Amino acid sequence: MPRPRLEVGELGEVAYLQLAHRKVRARGRFRDAAGRVKYAQATGTSQAAARRALEAVVRERTGDVGQDVTGATTVDQLAVEWVRELEQSKLRARTVAEYRALVDRAVLPALGGLALREVTVGRVQRFLAALAESTPAKARNTKVVLSEMFALAVRHDALQHNPVAGTRLPHADRKPPKALSPDEYRALRANVAAWQAAPADTGRPRTPDLVDVLDVLAGTGLRIGELCALRWFDVDLDGERPTLTVAGTVTQVSGQGLVRQPVPKTDAGHRTVMLPRFVVAVLLRRSVNVQEGDGSGLVFPSAALTLRSPHNLRRQLRDARGDGFEWVTPHTLRRSAATAIDRAMGTDPAAAQLGHASPAVTGLHYVERAALAPDLTAVLEGFAGGTANESGDIAGT
Repeated sequence: MPRPRLEVGELGEVAYLQLAHRKVRARGRFRDAAGRVKYAQATGTSQAAARRALEAVVRERTGDVGQDVTGATTVDQLAVEWVRELEQSKLRARTVAEYRALVDRAVLPALGGLALREVTVGRVQRFLAALAESTPAKARNTKVVLSEMFALAVRHDALQHNPVAGTRLPHADRKPPKALSPDEYRALRANVAAWQAAPADTGRPRTPDLVDVLDVLAGTGLRIGELCALRWFDVDLDGERPTLTVAGTVTQVSGQGLVRQPVPKTDAGHRTVMLPRFVVAVLLRRSVNVQEGDGSGLVFPSAALTLRSPHNLRRQLRDARGDGFEWVTPHTLRRSAATAIDRAMGTDPAAAQLGHASPAVTGLHYVERAALAPDLTAVLEGFAGGTANESGDIAGT
């Protein structure tokens, strides 16, 4: 039976020869970039080391794996090349970090050792379906990552079809957005104020400005990362209509730690919003009480006068929100702002305030549907067939 044909750049069976103590030669055949079968050899201190050296020789003679993805390339190797392309693209550092985390934590543990030609529609479907059972949102994002990875494989002619394209995620019931009413917000605020004033359980004092954080989030609809990135340079309290400009976000980047990204999460996120009076009051007070030696320029710095971690801020708000508000997160305040604006002025202004490119996103994910429809009886009276008399009966019917 003839030996199976090697893919271009693929290394075939390797033969090893012990040349001396801690010196092993590895020799094998491979197909070069022109499709011709050739032989290469390399030495190392062990069989494993010799094979790695041989693989390096083959890569050098056929082109880097990053330039020649084949059906024999593993998902691990494809991921390296795909992440490399991401890092060279114009994507924001936060987006690249999130995609890399999905690759490392979801894709590679399940599929990393498979050759690309072994990845079938059915295999991907089973993987995504199992992931969707526990974390539907993670499954959706992982499917996006996988689709982009295998699109790269298709562009390199390693595969004829993208195996992710034929998969379908199970339908997941989407929870409707839930927002705070003004009365609920005041109760939440009172809980947080009481928590701030109470003595700490440990020797470390409690965060003193969580109420300010709540007021600015509720009064602007900012994302928590945008709030942590807000600088005094971005705030104009002297104009006839005080404003703040969203011009960055704080995010965690692998290998760098906490960084201020000089652009918001999305292009539409760069926006200037007018400030309600209670937010102006909060910011004026904070501007007067800037700590001595605070050169950060941040409106909400950490206790060490450095970038504030959104993760830590979320944890502090969980500790402070109190009974009955376990469902409230910083994003709830964003939804609350969107809902209030939507009910007063419509979805388009709400989308502009939140920095959404599409009002459809705002309406679907951020605006709580009203339980009681507005009073439109005056409009509907136009359908009456006659004139209503004093008793409310319709004359002429």
